Parts: sequence; structure tokens; C-alpha cells
Amino acid sequence: MPFPRLIPCLLLKNGLLMRSQLFKVHQVIGNPMSTVERFSSWNVDELVILDISAEDRHDLRRDDLAHRYDGSTALDVLKAIARVCCMPLAFGGRIRSLDDISARLEAGADKVVINSQALKSPQFIANAARRFGSQCIVVSIDAKRAADGSYEAFSDSGVCPSGKTASAWAREVENLGAGEILLNSIDRDGSGLGYDLDLVRSVTESVAIPVIALGGVGNYGHFALGVKDGGASAVSAANIFHFFELSYPLAKQSCIDAGIPMRRVSLNSRWFPREPVFDVQAENARLEKRMARARAIQSDGPDADPFPPSHDARPKASWCTKCTYPYLSAAPMEMDDQGVCMGCRMSEVKQAIPMSEWNRRRDLLKEIVEQARCRDGSRHDCVIAVSGGKDSYFQAHVLKNEFGLNPLLVTYNGNNYTPVGWRNLHRMKEAFGLDHVIYAPNVDALKKLNRLSFKVMGDMNWHAHAGITTIPVRIAAQNKIPLVFWGEHGYLDLCGQFSMNDFPEMSYRDRLEHFARSYEWNYFEGREGLTSQDLIPWKYPSDQELFDLNMRGIYLGNYVYWEANNHTDMVIERYGFEVSDEPFDRTYRRMSNLDDMHENGIHDYLKFIKFGYGRCTDHTSKDLRAGLMDRTKALELVMSYDPVKPRDLARWLQYVGMSEAEFDAIADTFRDPRVWWREGGKWVKHDIIEQG
Repeated sequence: MPFPRLIPCLLLKNGLLMRSQLFKVHQVIGNPMSTVERFSSWNVDELVILDISAEDRHDLRRDDLAHRYDGSTALDVLKAIARVCCMPLAFGGRIRSLDDISARLEAGADKVVINSQALKSPQFIANAARRFGSQCIVVSIDAKRAADGSYEAFSDSGVCPSGKTASAWAREVENLGAGEILLNSIDRDGSGLGYDLDLVRSVTESVAIPVIALGGVGNYGHFALGVKDGGASAVSAANIFHFFELSYPLAKQSCIDAGIPMRRVSLNSRWFPREPVFDVQAENARLEKRMARARAIQSDGPDADPFPPSHDARPKASWCTKCTYPYLSAAPMEMDDQGVCMGCRMSEVKQAIPMSEWNRRRDLLKEIVEQARCRDGSRHDCVIAVSGGKDSYFQAHVLKNEFGLNPLLVTYNGNNYTPVGWRNLHRMKEAFGLDHVIYAPNVDALKKLNRLSFKVMGDMNWHAHAGITTIPVRIAAQNKIPLVFWGEHGYLDLCGQFSMNDFPEMSYRDRLEHFARSYEWNYFEGREGLTSQDLIPWKYPSDQELFDLNMRGIYLGNYVYWEANNHTDMVIERYGFEVSDEPFDRTYRRMSNLDDMHENGIHDYLKFIKFGYGRCTDHTSKDLRAGLMDRTKALELVMSYDPVKPRDLARWLQYVGMSEAEFDAIADTFRDPRVWWREGGKWVKHDIIEQG
């Protein structure tokens, strides 16, 4: 008897992974290769990928990532995924012909998933099964509950009713030769309410072929119910695997604990180790090509670039109609049909949350901290990752003074503190009466990482982003502390990456893909003489350590109302927090990023070079959503601040030993051709003022 399987389902739209709700709301999770690599490392049973794009156009939207693929079609993405996929893979989306099936199998899929074409032409299933075998033909049934309690199958992304019940359609495709059914509930998609077990039973009791239940999983316990009460041969989910650390191993352990016989939990495949294995020769060639471009630009100007960008000469541009974010941004952003970004939509959701719900969230947080609280005095209750900023103060205030915990404050010191930021940091241990660990990597290694990461990814602050998300977890693991607190979830706040009901937590995938751009510490080993020992501060605890501790990385903003402007006023008054005593060159705010003089400066200027916007866009978008300024004022500030080349560049150039001409030439190689073009000997781009 085959064991029930646990199958992640990934939704692919225009090259990026999506979170889905009710088949309508789509939020960008990230690039598919990072997630598939993580699944391969865990020996996942099987994987389903559904391409939900309306057109065959795929793009990672940024060129400064370690991951990339050649081409722009679904088959190009599939080939890139297949190279890092170590499990049976079913691939669906826009399959209209037998040739489409053949192309997907040749590109790396083991099975194909068919939905709309099967309803339009049922004979297509028979023909496909006859040519390729039933074992590789999976029919997807998207079902919706009708008023009379029956379930109707829909096609075309849940838009077109078929007039057939899900169970009758399942029997029909079984008779036509389908080898398996992927059964999805439209009503439960993204709800977190669990499977629609009546729907699942109606189909599993109608057919003999395997049925994969999908749609509605909100916690790990829902999986076992799909098998036990629904009779499914396999259980799947499309969202929950993106939310938490070690999501797949913990979900499988939950099923096994519930008495479901499954393959054992695996944490580290010897074929796909968690840390990516880089092709050193290929990476060296890629870096040398960029440096050759930079040398030519430095010598003869940008028009002498030997490898000019190949995108459209004058790319189109658009911005959110409510805030100031552009469609092409450093953050994973998606716009809805009204041209409003998901960051604005999630802000509306957050502001509509009633006080009763915030009280419920505080109760949930209390349960979490009580489970982690130390009872015998052998360790601290939790770790708080702090930079000494306004959010750090607020976290310490809530956890120490409102929840009565004894946290350990942990700081990564990247050697870039402003004087006021340094004073704020050192004031914390006295203001809150807490122990504080400040971890400072050696400066020689920091300078090398500054230079290297600027040349490799156009961002000198890889060390900071990776270090800030590594050191607190390392310290927690070393001291057997199972809980690490972070502030607000940056991408949920900025770009609406998740729903407020997802409660996303910090994870290794999140750290590697979004904070480190998929460049792990081992990428830098051997470069400029950096050794494995030099890179210890950026080595994350192993999956086994995280699993054994049941380590969780909680974002406090999911449980406590978060408005930075209000927090700042409170921590100034109660704890003596200081804002910057002089203005920044690239934003009007003085209360943010005081822990790194380059975050609001040259680091942010490079974001402008790449994507055409900067920190002022971030801050005006937040203040527009909070109702603190109008759009006219926001546009005025963006046009004034975003293009500024900041004064702190001089310090950074002296710090790493680089000339400004060399800096400018290397920076020019990172100008995104989806944003910039050359005209009249100058770099030109569209500006938000054109849209208004």
C-alpha cells in the first residue's frame, strides 16, 4: 500500500512565486529556484508547480540575484527549476495540446497538470493518457460550493463554471485515463480554515485513482485530516510552506504524530545541501565580465559598455496609484487590477483590524512566550534582535515591560554606526535593565565584504543584511533559547508580501533569498583571501539545531499594532531615544536607520541606480498609507530626495580604498535596463511625476 504523500504546491506568475487567496489576490513570495532548492534539501515527497500567468511572460524583475534563468517563457523557468529539483515534479498551466505536454516533459517535468483544456475537450485527456501514459496525466479540478451544497467544477482560474459536479467530473476523467486528481477548493483558497472535507470526500468516494487535496490549510494539523477524514491519497498546500521555518519537516512530523504513515522527516539531503554550491569558475567569469564593463565605462564613458543591456530601449513604467512605489522595485511587489500595490492593500487591511482582534493577537503572543519562558533560570526567555533603533526600543518595551520577559538583546555591529545610533544602542541595556551581546566582526573582513558585495551585487551591505539575520539566531541556538523576536515584517509592511492572517516568521529561505539575494557566506570564501573562519559570523545554525530547539523567529508586528511614528514619540519620551541631530541627504525622516550611516546614504543611492527610486519613496509610501501626508507633498519629496548622490560616499570610498570614478563605473553596470536608457549622452528614466 502506498504511503500518503505531503506535496507542496507552488504558484508561478510571470516568473515569481505567488501567495494566493480566493483565486483573486496574488502576492509575490519570491523566486522559484530558492524555494525548490529548500524542498530538495528536505527530500520532499513530490512537488506541484502551477503556472497561473495570463500570458507566457516570465521575469525575475531584478538582475542582481545569484539566481537567474535564461529566457522568458514558462519552459525556460521550468528548465531552471528542474536543475535544482530532486523530487517528482508535476507542472501545470496553459496546456492546450499534446505538444505542450511533450515540451514540459522534455523540460524536466515528470507529470503535467491539466485543467481548462480537459473541460473544454475531455477527449484531450484520453489522447494524452494514450500517448504519455496515465501516470503522468494529472487532472486539476477547481471546485466551488453551490447554494444547494453541491460542488461545481470551474475552469480558467476559477472563473468559468462547467455545469459538472466535481465528483461526476472526477469519475469522467478517471474513465478517460487520468492517473491522478488534484482537487482544489476555490472557497478555501488562502483562507487558512482547513480543507473542505465534504468536497474531498465527495471525490475520493467517487474514484479509485489517487486524489490530492488542496486549498485551505492554515496549520499543520489540517494535513492529517485531509487523509483521515477526507480519504485523500496525498495532501497539499500552496501558501503555508512559505510562512514558517522548517515548514515541510514540521508539517510532515505533525502528520506522522497523528498516525499517518509517511516517509520519514529528512533535513539535509546529501545531494542538495542547504547552503548553495556555487560554480566558482562560472561565478568568476560572471564577475570578470562585469568588471570588464566597468573598466571600459571608466575609461571611455557609459556608451563604451562592451555588453550593453538588451531590454527595450525605452521601457514603460508605472507606479501605484495610492503610494509612490514603482511596479519594478527592490521589494517583491504586485499590483491589483486598479493599479494599487499590495502594500497599500495590506495597509488597508491592517487599519481595519478592530481592537478586539489586536487583543486576540496579544493572547496568541502570550501563549507563545509562555511556552518559551525559562522556568529554571538556566537561560534567557528569548532573544531580541536589536540595532538600537526606535523599533528595537519598542520591542524591548513590549516584551520586558508588558509581557514580563527577561530577553537577551543581541546586536550585529557592522562598523557603520552613526554617533547618535551608537548612543542609542548603548543606552538600551540601562534603559531596560537587560543583558546585551554586541557582536562585531573583524574590520578587515568587513572591508573585503564591502568591496566584494558591491562588485558582485551592487550593494556593499550584504554583510549587514546577512549578519543582522544570522547573529541573533546563532546566539539563540548556542544558548538553547528557542525564541527570537524581530520587529515588523519588512516586506509585509512595504509591499504586502503576506496577509496579516499569515503570521509569517523568519526563516532560512527568507534570509538567504531576500536579505542575502541568494549569496551565502561560502560564495565569498577564497575571495580576497577570506577564509571559512573569517566568515563565521554569517554562518546560520544547521537545520538540525533549529529542529531540535523548535526555533521560531517571531515578528512582533504580527501581534502588536505597529506604527513607527507613534513608537518613536513614545520611546523618546520614556527612554530618551534620540533621533538624528542632522538631516540625511536622501530622506526627510531623521528617526530611521541610525545604526548604519550608509543605509540612508550610498547604500540607498545604489537602489536608485538600479531601480530608479530610493528611501524617500519608502518613507513617503508609509506616510501616505498612515495618512500623514498627501500625494502632492509625497511626489515633491520623492523628486527632491531620490536622485541625490549622498555625502557619505566619501567615507565609504576611503574605508574600502576605491576611487569615485571606479565606484561610478561599477555602479553603472547595475542600472536596470527595465528602468534606465541612454539619451543625449545621459542616463534617463521615467519619473513618477509623469503619472502624477
